[in-house]
Amino acid sequence: MMLYKAKREAKEEAFVIAKRQGVPVKPYHRVHITITYVSKDKRRRDMDNLMASTKAYIDGIVAANVLEDDSVFNVSYSLYYEVGDKENTIIEMEEI
Repeated sequence: MMLYKAKREAKEEAFVIAKRQGVPVKPYHRVHITITYVSKDKRRRDMDNLMASTKAYIDGIVAANVLEDDSVFNVSYSLYYEVGDKENTIIEMEEI
């Protein structure tokens, strides 16, 4: 139940942020998404697990009509991991 709640909140958060930043007149069809994970510690992380942790955020962006859909035909990704002062996930999108 807690996992479901966390995913729902992440999706809602991404939806609100996307709407606040402005939704294109027509949703993007093809995009490249750059995701940067920032953590306070230097523990080793599996990139595939980090990618899975952002699924709800990407779903929120789709729900906000910024992106047509997040299928493999429409989206490519770059993933980065950095050590910083605070925990943060930065999602940047570029239409291609």
